[in-house]
Amino acid sequence: MASTRLPGKPLADIGGEPMVVHAWRAASRHPDIDGVRVATDHPDIATAVQSAGGVAIMTSSEHATGTDRCHEAWQQWPEAQDHAILNLQGDEPFPDPEHLSLICAAMRADRWDIVTAMRPAETDEVTSENRVKAAASQNGRSLYFSRSPIPHGGPFHIHIGLYGFAPKVIGQCASLPTGTLEKAERLEQLRWLEAGLDMGIVRVEDNHGPGAVDTASDLERVRQWHAAQTR
Repeated sequence: MASTRLPGKPLADIGGEPMVVHAWRAASRHPDIDGVRVATDHPDIATAVQSAGGVAIMTSSEHATGTDRCHEAWQQWPEAQDHAILNLQGDEPFPDPEHLSLICAAMRADRWDIVTAMRPAETDEVTSENRVKAAASQNGRSLYFSRSPIPHGGPFHIHIGLYGFAPKVIGQCASLPTGTLEKAERLEQLRWLEAGLDMGIVRVEDNHGPGAVDTASDLERVRQWHAAQTR
């Protein structure tokens, strides 16, 4: 709710419903996801989710990262303790279902502690600090994430803000101290790489959804995309 670039972002209206409700519904309808909870520190977000038929878990307002908040919600959700956890971002209200399926499939393969995703960058995204770039090995191992263009000269890929955690790994991630690279880039996933966790990344060629909402112009783009889908 306190987003500096777009205050009140989770409740921003998209087609007559709050953004966070669209994110909850996308998760709830996906066949590879068995249960959904919305982790929040704001009663208005909880009310919006519950009014739509979802379940919200109230968490502390002191969390520094989304993973910390997700971990607290996981601790309050007994049925989820021994299962893999997929952390979706509330500001990506229309995640591509194929991306979710690919991450879930990678988690089932039991190869990685954490799995995320990346896609080819558009030309105007390469220099934007709001679009996180990712670098990976040929075998799908995450190597680095940056707000700067990496690797030098390309090819450039944009990180998609979805994370799958193997059972109980989210507790390990939340207990790690803040890393040096994380402080420099303001990217919490670098904490996990610095700590030596095995992090895989699935490559997707297309992004059928409208992406993340970071700014007012992003919100307008997502509204237009949603309106076109519902015509």
